Amino acid sequence: MTTIPHQSETGPHKLVKMANQMGDFFKSYPEDTGIEGIRDHISKFWNKKMREDLFAFIDVTPEPGLTTLVAKAVAKLRS
Repeated sequence: MTTIPHQSETGPHKLVKMANQMGDFFKSYPEDTGIEGIRDHISKFWNKKMREDLFAFIDVTPEPGLTTLVAKAVAKLRS
């Protein structure tokens, strides 16, 4: 029997979930360290398509679901 993944388990929703998990890890660090850690991880370990898919989702979604720390890291990554 084949099951269809729930929307939150695929595509940009999964990328948001993964990014927020990094945010959960770094939330106990000083904010600047957390932002840089998330930015660095996405830059090094996410392939170009993953980054582009996340950016595209953020661009068209008023409330993409990123935590504040992750949103700051992604903004820094894009600049």
